[in-house]
Amino acid sequence: MPYVTDARPLIQAAYREGSALPAFNVCSLEMARGCVLAAQEMHRPILLQTYPADIEQASPHVFTQMIRALADEVSVPVGLHLDHGRDFAQVIACLRAGYSSVMFDGQGLPFEEVLAQTRRLAEITHAAGACLEVSAESFGVPEVEDNVLETTDPFHAAQVREAGADMVACAVGSEHGHASRLDLALLYSVANAVKGPLVLHGGSGIQLDDLRAALPCGVVKVNVGSALYRAVLDAWREAGAGMSHRQGSTRVRGAVREVARKYIERLSPQSGPQPLIQELQP
Repeated sequence: MPYVTDARPLIQAAYREGSALPAFNVCSLEMARGCVLAAQEMHRPILLQTYPADIEQASPHVFTQMIRALADEVSVPVGLHLDHGRDFAQVIACLRAGYSSVMFDGQGLPFEEVLAQTRRLAEITHAAGACLEVSAESFGVPEVEDNVLETTDPFHAAQVREAGADMVACAVGSEHGHASRLDLALLYSVANAVKGPLVLHGGSGIQLDDLRAALPCGVVKVNVGSALYRAVLDAWREAGAGMSHRQGSTRVRGAVREVARKYIERLSPQSGPQPLIQELQP
């Protein structure tokens, strides 16, 4: 199955199925390939995503071409998403490069400005044949003790959706880079207000029971970054000085693959993985 140029069919299918796409933050070939191989083994679609800092190291065009090439080697849908895009020009650059989905992070902006930017970006993103995720709150910063954490106002979330967001990222207790529990009552309120696809950030640390409870609320995308980065660092540490860079890269790919398999399984519907894939087959 070719690279997914527009993530909206994936999101809509997951919403109907009651499952969530794992969105894996990757910054290298080893990480990306490990995730794609895991998706192929589990017969499930995935999104790969890049932080703004990652595309300062390699351009959006480089990432798009790499993910397209990896997607051509498997039979499951693979899309590419911009995570935490805060610069308007950067979002546009990713759309021009062929990203299938982009996020606008409105953290710190007045809410009316978030809505205005969402309306403008929705028009551009949809004209480009891609998917738009929007958030207005902070999910915290990995490895920082004094985090600024916020929670989503259900009414605000509904307004973001009405302004054109295909997915609304909601802050309901999950925290970047830390173990966390979800405020499920707040999540239910957000789901009832939005009545559309939702996104959770900080997926590496969310309790399994909370993840399972979130899926029926319309959570269609869960971001996983820190768990992969920890696996990469551990693999390189275990490799030792006597191992070649090729052997080390192989270890990294294997470690990422195992972590990705775990999260794909956690976010799949309990009844089995086949319906969504079958629905997306050409």
